[in-house]
Amino acid sequence: MIFYFSGTGNSKHVAEKIAKSTGERTVFISEDIMKKNEVFEVNEEERIGFVFPVYWYCIPTIMERFIHQLKLPGYRNQYVYAVATYGIAAGNVMDRLSRLLGERQLPLYGKFGVKMVDNYVVGYDIAKEEKRKVTLRRAEVEIDKIITFIERKENTEYLKKGIIAFVTPITGYAYRKTDHVKKFYTTSACNGCEQCVRECPCNVIHMKNGELVWEGECTFCLKCIHGCKQAAIQYGKSTEKRKRYQFSHDLIK
Repeated sequence: MIFYFSGTGNSKHVAEKIAKSTGERTVFISEDIMKKNEVFEVNEEERIGFVFPVYWYCIPTIMERFIHQLKLPGYRNQYVYAVATYGIAAGNVMDRLSRLLGERQLPLYGKFGVKMVDNYVVGYDIAKEEKRKVTLRRAEVEIDKIITFIERKENTEYLKKGIIAFVTPITGYAYRKTDHVKKFYTTSACNGCEQCVRECPCNVIHMKNGELVWEGECTFCLKCIHGCKQAAIQYGKSTEKRKRYQFSHDLIK
């Protein structure tokens, strides 16, 4: 069973590619799935995977909350692994994940990571299309290597932490304490289609009095910014002139 979270599709692609090779189920982590408080039965031979993007060297807050309530009847020390997707490096993100899973009596055996297209448009522009293609094609090779590790149930670490991984506790604390919804807004290009409302995995976007508002615990995946067909959703003063990104199989052909 593979539990995954994804904003612009990078981690979704990784999870689905692993699932295709291993024959295991995927579960998308969202506010809706957590409200159901489901129990996930696992069988004796089933691997348990967690796939997620790295935010500020940290695990998405929505995934942390999911792990806190995760129920896995049938768990008998099956192989547990995680795959982080990142634009630059993963930092020490696996340390925190190991602690969180340890609290649920789930030892983390495989710790993997793969560099994909960075979608942090709040901080900088998206790479040009040709560079995106190069990055994702290289990622395909890395994903295949990681799948081999997973199929063999290897107890190993294979990811790039980066030279400033030591700041992970600081960036992680800042990420978890920041009120991410404050600077979202829409321009006059918004046509009121409410696609962002329907697709927000955290259910923090609402239409009130004919205007979109962001309220609640946002995990800052930026899915709303990148997914808006009118490019009407912005964050602060820096995103209006920057490109958008969503994973596409066309980029790896």
